[in-house]
Amino acid sequence: MTDTLARIEQHLAAAAAAIQGELAAITDPAARQDVARETLETLLPKLGHDVKMARAAAVAELKQGRTLAQVGQLLGGLSIARVDQILKAGGITAKTK
Repeated sequence: MTDTLARIEQHLAAAAAAIQGELAAITDPAARQDVARETLETLLPKLGHDVKMARAAAVAELKQGRTLAQVGQLLGGLSIARVDQILKAGGITAKTK
């Protein structure tokens, strides 16, 4: 997992550098501000949403045949309510056993 997280961090750093380069290339400050705002308000939240969906899907896989309490224990002691929140964030409903 550590190697995967390190690779993701490298990808994010490369993407951040590319974004900064794109913004720096916009000579009109008003246009640069518009693109920066749109990036912050639309693109970054979409990335966060996509990562949340991947997390919810992983938790849903863990849920197969397990109670929410068991899943919470597998995830380092998360509460039943938190496991349920993660699933619901991904549009997944689960019954508490």
